[in-house]
Amino acid sequence: METIYTNIAIQKIVIDTPIKNITLLVKGTGFKLITSGFTTSKLTLNLKKATQKKATDYYFTTKKLHKKVQLKLNSGIELIKIQRDTIPLKMGTLQSKKVPLKTNLELTFQLGHDLATPIKITPSHVLISGEASLIDKITSLNLKKIKLENISESTTLKATIEIPKKLRIETSSAKINIIVDKFTEGEIEIPISIKNAPKNINIFPKKVKIIYKVGLKNFNKINANLFKIECDYKQVIMNGTTYLTPKLMKFPDSITLIRIVPQKIDFLIHK
Repeated sequence: METIYTNIAIQKIVIDTPIKNITLLVKGTGFKLITSGFTTSKLTLNLKKATQKKATDYYFTTKKLHKKVQLKLNSGIELIKIQRDTIPLKMGTLQSKKVPLKTNLELTFQLGHDLATPIKITPSHVLISGEASLIDKITSLNLKKIKLENISESTTLKATIEIPKKLRIETSSAKINIIVDKFTEGEIEIPISIKNAPKNINIFPKKVKIIYKVGLKNFNKINANLFKIECDYKQVIMNGTTYLTPKLMKFPDSITLIRIVPQKIDFLIHK
């Protein structure tokens, strides 16, 4: 006899596929058994009435189902026994949370081209639901791998989300925006600021050159006000060095830093 499970509590989820059929031992005349079609009858089990054994383990006692099963059989067919003592199943507590999506892209670009901005995924996060022990282990979901070669133009892709088994999710796919630009090299001189230094310090040189890569669309937007170069005199005190190291403290998102020239700044303290 086929078993159907209904009326699960809103905060619960069936973890494993429960038993779909139960075997019955019945008695009746040969003709009755052939024509009754009792094997097509369906037994409906109310999941809210399942007995909890421990944690996620639940069960129905078939002894209590005897009368209900008998009513499903045609007249002249007597139920002798249900061929198992219990019908086990697993139910867990349903939990939800939002997790980020991660791309799995293999990209190559035409010479002189590159990403103009970080890759954007829409939506960036998705709501997942499932049994608590499963949800606790998931920190992110991956998008299926996509390979693109010789890219020279911006593009938008649709990617399928890799969904683990027994997990519910609000959407099955996401959009990936890839913004591409042709890049060129630029350079700019930036004055050096000093912190934690004595007032009578003098540095050589007073400016450094920043060599960077930037998309053509943003090339004319780059200026010295977008950068900050700093040296910390504590480096000398703590490490005993005879020079200062310039560090880039601020720069525009549109550039990729190549190098700072020079990488060592000499200093002199006047007495």
